[in-house]
Amino acid sequence: MDTVNKLHANNLSCIRQQHVLFDKISFQLNAGEVLLIEGSNGSGKSSLLRLLTGLATPAAGEILWRGQAIQDLRADYWEHLHYIGHTNGLKPGLSVIENIELMARLTNSNEMAATVVNSILSMLQLQHHKNTAAKKLSAGQKRRIALAKLFLLPKTLWLLDEPLTALDTQTQTIFLSHLDSHLQNGGIAVISSHHELPNNRNLKKLRLTQSC
Repeated sequence: MDTVNKLHANNLSCIRQQHVLFDKISFQLNAGEVLLIEGSNGSGKSSLLRLLTGLATPAAGEILWRGQAIQDLRADYWEHLHYIGHTNGLKPGLSVIENIELMARLTNSNEMAATVVNSILSMLQLQHHKNTAAKKLSAGQKRRIALAKLFLLPKTLWLLDEPLTALDTQTQTIFLSHLDSHLQNGGIAVISSHHELPNNRNLKKLRLTQSC
């Protein structure tokens, strides 16, 4: 198996409720590259990300990680990626710190030092809310908890659905700086967003248009 980090989508098609969301989507991302998925609501941005995670199956086409189909890799593929969907994936009845501790366990980082967790809480402006139930927080605060997993444990591939939504300017800057470091270290990212990302030679764009 190829050990070079690269994600390749070849002629992907997606059908939802007998409606074609998109057809014959292809791209290749190498280490250090980010793909920005653009498009109106309903154009299939979230569906494309779910296909890339392996949580959904394309109507046609294939997705390769390091030259091998992701359905053949399964758990091994998941070891390489962070996925954040638009619903954040939080446990609403758990506190901020409990949600982050759960993320650490799910990413095999259950021995994460308390100083590291506290540093992440402080950076994301959650220190004063660490004992507050997630369901009581604002949309921006919930999004910050979801993003915490990116700081807990480095993973090669990020699949992020609207990560900048509801974030204040300071947190957007923190996220974009961390994204830049991720790419400089050979990481790959696929991001759906209505926000622009800083233009650089490693940025690729894919615009989805709603099918009639």
